[in-house]
Amino acid sequence: MKSLLFKISKSKIGDLIVGIAFGKLSKLLPLDKIIESDKAIAFWHPKPFYKTHILIVPKKAIKNISLIKDEDLEYIAECYSLINKVVVKLNLEKGGYSVITNGGNRQEVNQIHFHLYSNENAK
Repeated sequence: MKSLLFKISKSKIGDLIVGIAFGKLSKLLPLDKIIESDKAIAFWHPKPFYKTHILIVPKKAIKNISLIKDEDLEYIAECYSLINKVVVKLNLEKGGYSVITNGGNRQEVNQIHFHLYSNENAK
């Protein structure tokens, strides 16, 4: 089910679905959630590239960094707040971690999201 959703999210209709899903239906998404607030959600990446690979997504349809507006900043700030909470919860500070955001043709899903990753085992 997760791989089907991931494939759909890469399509044009997927852009619309992803925006609505994270914005309005996040509680129904079949994700391995770590933490969720009213403005963002953090969950284990369904196709991890690292030992610890977490996605943090705002609950507002924002396609990429170049399209962030002033009214979106509270959602971006909340993403970083969740990143902080996950780092503390999983004790990632000790082993080190990275946070990245892809854009342009490096962005597979047209919804801004942040990858929090480490080669330390956290799960």
